[in-house]
Amino acid sequence: MASTSPAARLCALVCRRVSSSAHQPLPRAQRLCRPAAPRAPFSSCAPARKRQREAAADDEDAPQRVELTRMNQAIAELATPQRLQQLDEVAKQYGHNTIDEYLAATLENTPGWASEEREVDEQMAKIMQGERPNKTSFWYDEDDPECNTEELEDFDEDDMTSMAHARLEEIREMRQYARLAVWEMPLLAKFAKPFERPTKEQVLRWRYTTFMGEEHPAECKVVVQFCPSDLDLTPVQISKLKKLAGTRFDPAKNVIKMSSNSYEHQAQNKQHLSELVEKLIAAAKDPTDTFEDVPLDQRYYKAVHKPRFPKEWRMTEERRLELEEYRRLAEVEDKEREEKGLLVNGAKKIDEYMTQKLTEELRKQQSEVKVPARGSRARR
Repeated sequence: MASTSPAARLCALVCRRVSSSAHQPLPRAQRLCRPAAPRAPFSSCAPARKRQREAAADDEDAPQRVELTRMNQAIAELATPQRLQQLDEVAKQYGHNTIDEYLAATLENTPGWASEEREVDEQMAKIMQGERPNKTSFWYDEDDPECNTEELEDFDEDDMTSMAHARLEEIREMRQYARLAVWEMPLLAKFAKPFERPTKEQVLRWRYTTFMGEEHPAECKVVVQFCPSDLDLTPVQISKLKKLAGTRFDPAKNVIKMSSNSYEHQAQNKQHLSELVEKLIAAAKDPTDTFEDVPLDQRYYKAVHKPRFPKEWRMTEERRLELEEYRRLAEVEDKEREEKGLLVNGAKKIDEYMTQKLTEELRKQQSEVKVPARGSRARR
């Protein structure tokens, strides 16, 4: 039994052959009266000419595509199994098993059918596959001309580069902060308060990070630190709290430090840390298990040895008096040499040398004889 798509292909070939043979040459009068084809507008841009050629080719191929699509749809609707079986029986009368073999044998005897068949196959494949996606777009879609409403002016090469504009923006920002520092910051003096030491109830020390003039992902980070000894806990509870803190406990400073940036805002991270500290304190006060049999693990901490000035090298009172006596004797000796003229004054020696050099140069200039130009006597 014949299939639908080969039948459509063969019918398209037959229709094309019939349509091409149906064209008759026009009389000479009609050919002379035929209007000339419209010329495409001249464009000096190669991409513009390419787009014009592609648009013209698409316009020429559009009727053929529509015709083949309609033909394929009509054949798919009419090619029922009963009708195809009837066509196969008709083909058997001419010595062929199916209608496809009969049509193929008929077209083989037609000159130039191979090129037309290949062209029809390509067109049918394009119609079945559809248009290729535009890979330059976001969703491989065509650019919608209605959405492209941006109208840009022609660039006259009279503007600065983007780096220069960024530099100007930075300068404007610095000037804005300078104006704030001059005019508005002095007004904040009336809100100043004297420093007050934290009370015993204010154990937690909070630290926030602010980036002036920009939004930064690290702004939401909040850090809290506290000393376990400042809490109202027993030594056993303090030891358990250190063990529960783990690597967040600093043995050198005796401080527990924790941070959080899991949430979007600082207030949320602060609330999370405060709840975490309360849970740690509640767990340290739990008498069910005191963790006394568990040692405090400090293997994570690596002490950094910072060399200090040796005590033996420090200035003692005896050494200070000894140096003062040495300087006093040296000053007395210099005065005696100066009185006797044995002390060399460096500044005086330099001045004498410069004066001597200047006098030698003046004598050298005066000793030079001016030689008259040639021909001066003849002119006189």
